[in-house]
Amino acid sequence: MRRLLFSVAAAVALLTACNKDDNNNPTPASAFTIEGQDKQTTATPFGFRVQWSVEEGGRMLMSNANINAVAFNGKIDGVSFQVDTFVNGQTYTFKAAGAAGFDKRVNFSAADVVLGANFANNAIAPGTGKQLTDLQSGRITIQKDPGEVYRISYILDYGDAKVSGEFNGLMPVVNK
Repeated sequence: MRRLLFSVAAAVALLTACNKDDNNNPTPASAFTIEGQDKQTTATPFGFRVQWSVEEGGRMLMSNANINAVAFNGKIDGVSFQVDTFVNGQTYTFKAAGAAGFDKRVNFSAADVVLGANFANNAIAPGTGKQLTDLQSGRITIQKDPGEVYRISYILDYGDAKVSGEFNGLMPVVNK
């Protein structure tokens, strides 16, 4: 279901801007790294919020490709997560939505990562590339600046893979 949500949301994503790195640091301002991949960093300059409301939150997605382009077919890398209630400046910790003690103001309920997955016909092809969906633990901090600019940092632990990254840029709402 999460793969389907990621795929559908990705199909309607809006083009967003990436930030210039003012420190001349070769690492992209919006990127993630998977531990054990020789320090390979994957840029994610495209961000968007899907089925979003301030009270209920929604899905936040960051990608290396403009998957909103009508003719986009190709490989995609990205990170998505579910925040059930948005609190500006909040650090959320992972807890499954049905788990005892789940509090939607301090917990997030899901996160997925794809690397080199095939994307065609508005969907990610199952079983392609590397797909991480079985989150064990994690932490996400979300800061919203004026306008639709977000600063997000995250650490996601899938047991055999640890993903860390950040996103800095526009993240418009897509409610289709």
